[in-house]
Amino acid sequence: MLKSLFIKNFILINETRLDFKKGFNVLCGETGAGKSIIIKALDIVLGAKTDKNIMLDKNSPCLIEAVFENKNEEVVISREISSTSKFRLNGILSSLDEIKDLRESLIDIHSQHQTYSYMASKNHIHLLDDYIIKKHPEYKELLVNYRENFIEYREINKKLEFLKENSQNNEKEIEFLKFQLKELDDAQVRENEEEEIKSQIDILSNAQELKEGTYSAYYALYGDNQSIIEALGKIKYSLSNLSQIDKALEDYHSTIFDVFENLKDCANELRNYSSSLEFDSVKLDELNERLSLIQKLKRKYGNDLDYERENIDKKLKELTNDDFNIEELEKKAAPLKEICSLLSSNIREYRNQNACELSLLIEEKLKSLELKEAKFEISIKESTPDEKGCEKIEFLISTNKNQSPAPLVRIASGGEISRVMLALKTIFASIDKVSTVVFDEIDTGISGVTSGAVANSILELSKTTQLICITHQPIICAKADNFIWISKEHTKNTNITIKELTKEERLKALAQMAAGEITPTTLQFAKTLVG
Repeated sequence: MLKSLFIKNFILINETRLDFKKGFNVLCGETGAGKSIIIKALDIVLGAKTDKNIMLDKNSPCLIEAVFENKNEEVVISREISSTSKFRLNGILSSLDEIKDLRESLIDIHSQHQTYSYMASKNHIHLLDDYIIKKHPEYKELLVNYRENFIEYREINKKLEFLKENSQNNEKEIEFLKFQLKELDDAQVRENEEEEIKSQIDILSNAQELKEGTYSAYYALYGDNQSIIEALGKIKYSLSNLSQIDKALEDYHSTIFDVFENLKDCANELRNYSSSLEFDSVKLDELNERLSLIQKLKRKYGNDLDYERENIDKKLKELTNDDFNIEELEKKAAPLKEICSLLSSNIREYRNQNACELSLLIEEKLKSLELKEAKFEISIKESTPDEKGCEKIEFLISTNKNQSPAPLVRIASGGEISRVMLALKTIFASIDKVSTVVFDEIDTGISGVTSGAVANSILELSKTTQLICITHQPIICAKADNFIWISKEHTKNTNITIKELTKEERLKALAQMAAGEITPTTLQFAKTLVG
């Protein structure tokens, strides 16, 4: 059960603590007082989505802490929200998944959103299955086993359909891929070959200019008696003699000597380079043709020819293996189909048996909630197999005589919807392991005698399950073990205040709720409600 809820810096709440009791707890107050904010805080600390906009003071973190008693042990779950969100379980950092898993065994919060979810026919199969699982735990394993096998069978069938539909096109594609592969293999394009060819073409295209230029450089360096090297030779010789007189000139002589030798080598290399150059039109044509081929292949396949070749080869291998794959996949599909058929048959049997039982329980509960003529059925029709089974399940109801049961979503009255939800929740809670159930205005649209019936139903449920309810009905509030009043204070800022009412304060609150004012008459009426 939920023992307490601490809230700090959350929406309109500066700081507060709510203590809850066993049995029936009600949250009451004027419309818009902030009752649903309490439920929202409880939902958030147990893993619901939120953001930092819920912080009252944007410069301080929001802190929510819920204390539960679970199997005689205290469980403390806290959540701190600022620019990030941190969960702690008994003071130790915890993950969102851990908190959500724990939530399932601690509490069930029924909000208006969940009401809409229950009304949608697509969710009725899950409600029936949840009911069966709670009574027959082995049924969950059956569902999981079926789902896993069906998904595998479905994926194999998709692959088979694809392979069979494309088998004729595959032959043409295989031939085309073989042609592409041969084209790339025949070309044998080396890495960086295009750049190398461009460089060679530049040299051949400018061979005469290169030949003349390099020879001219050679001649200037070493061509005649007026050359640079000849002049350096004289300087070298002179410095050699002078350094014999002054040792300080030895370094200069050494430098000139090195330059002299390097220039001689450079001149010889330039002469050899110039001699080796010859314009070759045949070679130039061959290079241009090769370059054109490489550029054509890159335009066709992309710049990375090796990568594209690998992809083509991989696709070719996949397609050439398709016939073998079809045979192998058909061998896998056959036993999976039989397994799915057997498992779905077992699932159908569970659903048929329990649907009748659940229908009777809901119908009986609706009658106790002043829907005396209610008829409730769970329709099970064969449908196209999917991962949930081979049935379409829908809840049907009629609330008047001579009226055939129709889909739940067609219920017009808010009061009828509320009672259907209460009936479902009461039945589920009676077999569920959850010790706390929260109802956020499940009494919407009801009044008079019906309010009394709903109050009695809630009171009966609270004998085995802790209930926390938001309600505006004084008849329901009067049954509560713990009466919490929520109001807004408008001082400098708007804040929510929360107070557990004494017996005397409770009578005044009931009188106010019943008639809008506190008078001797309304107080006397409140006393009759409390009994």
